[in-house]
Amino acid sequence: MKINDQELVMIVGGGISAALITAVTKVFTTIIEIGKMIGSSLRRGQTKNYC
Repeated sequence: MKINDQELVMIVGGGISAALITAVTKVFTTIIEIGKMIGSSLRRGQTKNYC
């Protein structure tokens, strides 16, 4: 079965792909990890406990 140009224009893809979900998950994970590092640094600075 062959599709002509007008039918190709009418095709609508699925908006969310696995790659998009993975990328968004990595962004949120990175933000959380940065927050943990900053919080840990602040806590160590306040308690003067570096070990």
